[in-house]
Amino acid sequence: MSQSSKVGNKQIDFKTEDSRLIADLEAAKGKGLSVDKLKNEHNFIEYVRMLRFFSKRYMVMIAANDTPCGPAYTDEVSSEVMKLGLQINLCDKNRYGYAAVIDAGELIYEKLSNSILEWIEYQCTIEDISIELESVGFNAPKNNAGIIKINGTNYSPGKRGLNFVVYDRVTKHVLDAVNFDTFSNNFPCHRPMAITEGLIQYKNTHPGVSILCFRTPSFPCDNLSPNENFILNNAVGRTTILQNLDKPVFALNKYFNAKEDIIEVLNAPKSYHDINNVRRFENISGRCVNTAGGHRVTVGQPQNYKRTVFLIGECRIFGVGSSDKGTIASHLQKIMNELVPEQDFIVRNYGYFLAELKDATTGEELAILNSLPVKSGDIILWNFSMTNELSCLDLTFAAKRPHNYGEVFFDTLHYTEDGNRLIADKLFEKLQQLDFYASESVNQQKNIPILQQNEKMDYNLDVDSRKKLLEYKKILTEFYNSMFAIKIGSIVMNCNPFTLGHRFLIEEAASKCDYLIVFVVQEDKSMFPFDDRLDLVMDGTSDIKNVTVVPGSEFIISSLTFSEYFNKTEIQDRIIDASLDVMLFAREIAPCLNISVRFAGEEPYDRVTKQYNDSMRAVLPEYGIEFVEIPRKEHSGTPISASHVRTLLKDRKFDEIKKIVPKTTFDYLIARFC
Repeated sequence: MSQSSKVGNKQIDFKTEDSRLIADLEAAKGKGLSVDKLKNEHNFIEYVRMLRFFSKRYMVMIAANDTPCGPAYTDEVSSEVMKLGLQINLCDKNRYGYAAVIDAGELIYEKLSNSILEWIEYQCTIEDISIELESVGFNAPKNNAGIIKINGTNYSPGKRGLNFVVYDRVTKHVLDAVNFDTFSNNFPCHRPMAITEGLIQYKNTHPGVSILCFRTPSFPCDNLSPNENFILNNAVGRTTILQNLDKPVFALNKYFNAKEDIIEVLNAPKSYHDINNVRRFENISGRCVNTAGGHRVTVGQPQNYKRTVFLIGECRIFGVGSSDKGTIASHLQKIMNELVPEQDFIVRNYGYFLAELKDATTGEELAILNSLPVKSGDIILWNFSMTNELSCLDLTFAAKRPHNYGEVFFDTLHYTEDGNRLIADKLFEKLQQLDFYASESVNQQKNIPILQQNEKMDYNLDVDSRKKLLEYKKILTEFYNSMFAIKIGSIVMNCNPFTLGHRFLIEEAASKCDYLIVFVVQEDKSMFPFDDRLDLVMDGTSDIKNVTVVPGSEFIISSLTFSEYFNKTEIQDRIIDASLDVMLFAREIAPCLNISVRFAGEEPYDRVTKQYNDSMRAVLPEYGIEFVEIPRKEHSGTPISASHVRTLLKDRKFDEIKKIVPKTTFDYLIARFC
């Protein structure tokens, strides 16, 4: 009977897969499997099976960082790994140190630490190849875990789980360097070499953007404070704290009085992949942790800004264990507000929190990088330091005492709000040293991102739709070129039908800009046809001189860009992602008309529309577009809505309808329904 196990998204049948592997090796006839295939394999089980062949030809080195395994690392999984020629079953060896060396199929070295407080150091020379390995138990007082050095150079990804380096001693070339987070359920794969290549390519295609990579501080190994000794002696981690909330003995108790607050800052908000496969957080509103537009809120952001600083990294950049005001991003924003206010910087937190996720995918970091709405003069700070091609800041020993930041750690891996302040200070100092602030490439014009030709932003449109989009943009550009207004505002409306509420919103918006463009949703999925709705808006606003009404096309709130809008009543309890529609408007439509502000009415009832407003509030400012929400006009204490008009229409209550719609709309309704 065959055995099976699920790793990542693949259901592995061990007996069938073993037969397939044997067949593959027979077919290879000593020529070797493709190195490219090895370097592109992201499934852990598949990878170690390939290594069973490669380990007979090359040198394979393994070093655990933080832990060699986790709950999903079963005996079946361990058996597959041991077929490499290893002898230690790592199942249930959570948080231990572990290292191994296999050379041309021969097991040279393998060791598991005796406890989570110990570490492993191994050195040897094979012919002219010098090898150094270090693996540190979770609470060992030692820095630089998961090291794999070859002739003095560390090639290990150094991330949590098992780190592999495959080396050809003949050509003296590293064939692959990869990490599998074997503590997480789906064993996500990380290849820093691929990230390095992606970073360098990104830098080459974004010459006006500055990039600074940095390594965060490691837990100190000597001269420890009482708190640091307590963390080591009691194996303090997130789980330990959450399981002992009734014991106010942890560093976090200094920052948070309520147990509920500690629970909130130690747990990640729910997240999802958007239509472009970029990780985003669901919008939440909490006492300590808030997310908006898919990202952690940064405190102190200016309303008007010229340049953006993007922070990218894992949970420490997101700010696990910190309130919004205590993240690295918020501390850095505060410093910049005080010390370089003339630069008009806004800091954005693009940290992610993948440790506990079952849907984490390879390349999450690069997907986030390529989604950034950058413009010339912006700065990217990435918690990554595997490249010599870009400016780097090594803060490994920054938490070594003496320092003036109180308690930097609340466990061996994560920082307190004072620790985040230390990192923000060091980042600011490095940016000053590199003179990033004085970048001559600052875009002094309107805050519109510079789009690169190689950016993949096709919005899932087919060729014909993209052609239509270009034609529509051309029409809008020609329309703008015929105008001479200074501040251009916009509103997108369905108007099903046009009410006094819509009229009030247009009047208010028109008073706040030089020229207002009203886009009427063109999709014909409403009770009233598009042509009728367009005429009603044009007739109902003909007396407002600085307003022009235009069709919204298939690129503004349509089935193509925001299909949920047309099914709102059935999905009021769902979390929706309106980012595609908002981004398309900001990146493609608004620049044609030089739109600098978009208006919308407050939405007290419709949760889908409210989430759409929240998306605009979060996304539009990233593209230099102001978002203004205007209170709804009321009648008899109730906000006027088109849905209420439709309800009254069903009951034939024309006297009530007359009070909340313009005369032009009322005349239309009488003519059509009477």
